[in-house]
Amino acid sequence: MSDIKDQKEVQQFVKNLSGKTKLNASKISNVMGLSRQTYQKKVGTLREQNIISNFTININPYIRPNNLKYVMIEIKTNPKEPNIVEELLTIPQMVMLDGIVGEYSLFALFIFNSQEEYYQTLNLIDETMAKSYFKKYQIIETIRVFKTNGISLRNLKISFDAAKKFDLKRIARTNSEINYNPEKFPGLVSSIKDLNVTIVIFENGKIVIDGLNRDVKINEVEARVENYLRKLGIKFDEIAHNQNSDLDKIDYEILSILRDGQGLKPISSYEMKNIFNTQLNLEISQSTIHNRIKKLEQQGIILNYTVNFSPVDIGFKGKYLLRIKPKDLSKYNDLASRLELNKNITDLFRIGEQYGLLAIVRVKKVEDYSSFIRKLYLTEEIEDTFTNFILDELKPYTNFVIF
Repeated sequence: MSDIKDQKEVQQFVKNLSGKTKLNASKISNVMGLSRQTYQKKVGTLREQNIISNFTININPYIRPNNLKYVMIEIKTNPKEPNIVEELLTIPQMVMLDGIVGEYSLFALFIFNSQEEYYQTLNLIDETMAKSYFKKYQIIETIRVFKTNGISLRNLKISFDAAKKFDLKRIARTNSEINYNPEKFPGLVSSIKDLNVTIVIFENGKIVIDGLNRDVKINEVEARVENYLRKLGIKFDEIAHNQNSDLDKIDYEILSILRDGQGLKPISSYEMKNIFNTQLNLEISQSTIHNRIKKLEQQGIILNYTVNFSPVDIGFKGKYLLRIKPKDLSKYNDLASRLELNKNITDLFRIGEQYGLLAIVRVKKVEDYSSFIRKLYLTEEIEDTFTNFILDELKPYTNFVIF
């Protein structure tokens, strides 16, 4: 590589293309300490070498009014029917397609916005498989998503804005249970113990609730937090979050554009406005798009902004599907809460099968997987595991938190 010297440098460069807030070329190049011209040249080189493909986002599956639906399908095919793979790759809801070793030869992961979309797509899959030699496939529906693309969903964080600024010094003086040390941290920190959440309050009116369990009802938590803050003497007329907490058609379209409609330059709200006007026939202002994106960030619906890349080309040589069965079947959630902390496990699902947990495992060297499994059995109460080795990632670009 002429512009980027080695694989380690490539990995670090790609890692820097991720963030919690919306990205743009100026912001990324400044973080990297590069001129925009040098940054764009490096991006161009990585695209020419098929190492990266496009900017994207990861979406929290726990969104209202309907959670995203994750479905996996194992398929048995004949090597002489590549048309099956070609047809599957045209289905937009499919985010992963791998060639695997075992009874089945393909493993696919789909993400659907609704039950209706799932059924419509299932009809397409049925039609495709009707043309196959074996006509054999099985559907694995997920019960719960514990981790997606390296992002743990154990605790959620949401934020919202009050309609006024706060006098943090006065609040801290009158409430001894509050922690406020502006020399170390600009926010005032408190907590609601029975909810096991931390509340951080900033002078500009921003309030962050951290540590939310994925099963909580956000509206109820927000109401409790409002009452708690009022008891502390923090008064405000309204919080700019309660209206339209559920996602609507425009929100879903914004998420779709950010996930699937970007190129190698992060898309701007102006460009999104043009997509709404010309492709979707919707007149949406640039400021509305900007504000809605901010809302999606604050509600924890957009988990991160990142780039799709080729894992093998940045140093991740091994990928495995790992099914796990604990010794105590009542401890699935406890086991999952520990497994999701493991950096090698990029995705973790509860499924309704004999092996009730399914993990996607990434390793930098193929021989690292045996060490991973040995350590798993030594540190966890596991009855049995079953592994599929990924021969080929047929949907070549993906993204996960690089470690």
